Amino acid sequence: MPGKLRLLLLICMGVTVAWGVAPALSLQPYAPQAVDFSQPVPDVLELEAPAGGRQAAEASGHGSEGPVRFVSPVIEAPERFDLAGIAGERDPLEYRARDEGGEWSDWIETANGDPVYFGGADELQVRSRGERPRGELHYVNVSGTATPASSALTGLREAVNSAFISVAATPLAGAQAPAPSIVTRGEWGAEEDCPPRSAAAYGEVRAATVHHTVTANDYSAAEAPGIVLGICRFHRNGNGWNDVGYNFLVDRFGTIYEGRAGGMTSAVVGAHAQGFNSQTFGTASIGTHTATGATEAATDAFARLIAWKLALHGTAAAGKAQLVSGGGSANKYAAGRKVRVKRVFGHGRVGLTACPGAALKRQVGDIKRRAQAIIDQNPSPLPG
Repeated sequence: MPGKLRLLLLICMGVTVAWGVAPALSLQPYAPQAVDFSQPVPDVLELEAPAGGRQAAEASGHGSEGPVRFVSPVIEAPERFDLAGIAGERDPLEYRARDEGGEWSDWIETANGDPVYFGGADELQVRSRGERPRGELHYVNVSGTATPASSALTGLREAVNSAFISVAATPLAGAQAPAPSIVTRGEWGAEEDCPPRSAAAYGEVRAATVHHTVTANDYSAAEAPGIVLGICRFHRNGNGWNDVGYNFLVDRFGTIYEGRAGGMTSAVVGAHAQGFNSQTFGTASIGTHTATGATEAATDAFARLIAWKLALHGTAAAGKAQLVSGGGSANKYAAGRKVRVKRVFGHGRVGLTACPGAALKRQVGDIKRRAQAIIDQNPSPLPG
């Protein structure tokens, strides 16, 4: 009996180890499974402010100016998180986070239903210069560190995966993707961890809308795919959208990521510019560009992406296009209003938002000129 019991225990241990390391036995870098969790926003303290300052904040229309009016207590998250925000909140709010008892990050403003990426934290605070923050705080962990147990499992799998790749990987002779190279949804984890709720809708592409995701600018290249997955999870599971809002995203290293599902060469309707989603495609810089512009690598990637996408749909980057507003509370224009826009424009041109940030807004003209130069040199820079 003792011998049989030992054999049974060994078998169980072997099965457990096999289950634990199986996902790491791949030539692709190991990506932990993303998890979501939430909690109600706690009571938020209203601060005393001069009447003039308060009136100025209310008169601004979107609450991103004037003194801070509301600030939350320190919020202890249910588990460790990488991204956080109030689900469905389109007004500007500011967040900061920290490891328990550690130093706070800078305050980061976000709006338009986007979360803030912190890259690992346990505690959060939220404040507002406009309306009182209410609703559900939605968190996403994409690093496999939500709990101590998941952190240990992630560490084991990353070590096994690294060793497996170093032994088994062989270079593919002559393999070269056409420019611009785009990281697919399958490669950044959407197929398993962020599938769309329903089939994509299709419209047309008359112009390109440039955004920023209001994410910290100091992330690493290895973190970027997880940030894309986290934004997708927040948009889908927190805001209740069908899928990630943007058609494409670009990181600070110039890597382009496929966004909303439905086909990169198709006119997939996104959720990036309310009232104009069916007439434009949206591409977002992963970063915050209120004071710091996009990197040279990112602006070059924007130009190549926009040139390819606009030419693919039979239009240019130069000149203007006429759009028809579909209305909406976040839209500057009433439904049915005809609006002429440059074919490459920042989100704030049509939306009640500071997006894509003042610094990136100043770069949009240069991106447009670079995109048109590519179109002029090669009408089809990336065969569709």
